Amino acid sequence: MTVIRINKAVFYSYHGVLEYEKKFGNKFEVDIEMKCDTDSLGDTDDLEKTVNYQEVYNLTGKIFSEKKFNLIETVNINICKAILDNFPQVLSVKVSISKPNAPLGIIDSVEVINKLKRIS
Repeated sequence: MTVIRINKAVFYSYHGVLEYEKKFGNKFEVDIEMKCDTDSLGDTDDLEKTVNYQEVYNLTGKIFSEKKFNLIETVNINICKAILDNFPQVLSVKVSISKPNAPLGIIDSVEVINKLKRIS
């Protein structure tokens, strides 16, 4: 089993419950960890036998940009499901979304983490 991670991918989007979050947007940081079945890869050096993490990044960006969500929890679960649906080599995925400028007061960030496994 291979673990592939995308660390601190940054997206600017318009998610949040408050109207000014929807209007002005915010920066979000995303970490993705995928446990992958790459047994068929061997030493073939064939991208088709692993997970193209550029495509995972692009898919994540698309989810961030195509709709305004109230909750980052919803964004997160949509990303998890999309990765499992589009990349058959991914056995499980863990996605962490941080919102550095959440409107709570003086904080570093708010973070939501989900982990989903492929159901056989």
